[in-house]
Amino acid sequence: MNAQAQTAHFVERRKPGPRPGSPHWKWFLLAVTLALLGGYLIFSGHLLPDRKFYKPGDSVGYNLGLSGGLMMLIMLFYPVRKRFRFMKDRGLLPTWFRWHMVLGILGPALVMFHSTFVIHSVNAGVALVCMMLVSGSGIFGRFIYTKIHSGLYGRQVTLKDLQDEMARTGSYNRAFLVFAPEIERALEQFRARAEQSQGGLTDFVSTEWQARTLTQSLPQELHRVMRAQAHENHWDTGSMKQNLDELYEAYATHIRTYIVSIRNVAQYRTYARLLALWHIFHIPLVYMLVFSGIYHVIAVHMY
Repeated sequence: MNAQAQTAHFVERRKPGPRPGSPHWKWFLLAVTLALLGGYLIFSGHLLPDRKFYKPGDSVGYNLGLSGGLMMLIMLFYPVRKRFRFMKDRGLLPTWFRWHMVLGILGPALVMFHSTFVIHSVNAGVALVCMMLVSGSGIFGRFIYTKIHSGLYGRQVTLKDLQDEMARTGSYNRAFLVFAPEIERALEQFRARAEQSQGGLTDFVSTEWQARTLTQSLPQELHRVMRAQAHENHWDTGSMKQNLDELYEAYATHIRTYIVSIRNVAQYRTYARLLALWHIFHIPLVYMLVFSGIYHVIAVHMY
């Protein structure tokens, strides 16, 4: 099999399938962040110190706070849909989760605009701090969620799924024995170390560092070895050079994919533990937000 045919065969077998999920929520989060920053600069007086658009207690400010509060209350229907049997048939859980995330960003954003980015009372300050803690905790939880689920709204990935993926990506690595057995040894050593990981923080950091280092160094080593052998055999001219470049890209992609698969297996236990701890931390914060928000509303209407 010549280099071009080998490249086509390798790329076709190794071509990854589509992954569920969409990165659009990242752009949405960025847009909301920029809007909040702009709102802060305006309403805190940094940009327009002499212009007051509204106050928290007038019709505009009140309706912003009301809308944000209602969004955060509606957001709480997601855990109800997830845990209570009478809600099991009320829509798909990924759809509920999607709206839970959207409302979890829009609701606090509207409340921040309602406050004009200024704390006007003690009870408002307590409610605002609770809201920011819950919102920040939710963003952190979504990050962990994507690490052990297939996409942002997909099913939870099991350790066996990751191990099967590692086995699939590793099934082609014997091709490196032809010209770069040292790369093969480095990959197998990394795999052996990663499989001994117990899910602790030290193992997590060590695996991440090794994965990043090997992702950079092994393709460079592969490129060096292939160039040396191509020069030695006079393959570095004409169409053969293009074929070798394509073959290098295919092998380099395989190396990076295999390293990521090994890293994912090693870090899965850590992310699973973090998600369990996150639930323990996040749920009490939600109760704090609900009680402080109710107290803030009562205090505003009574006084």
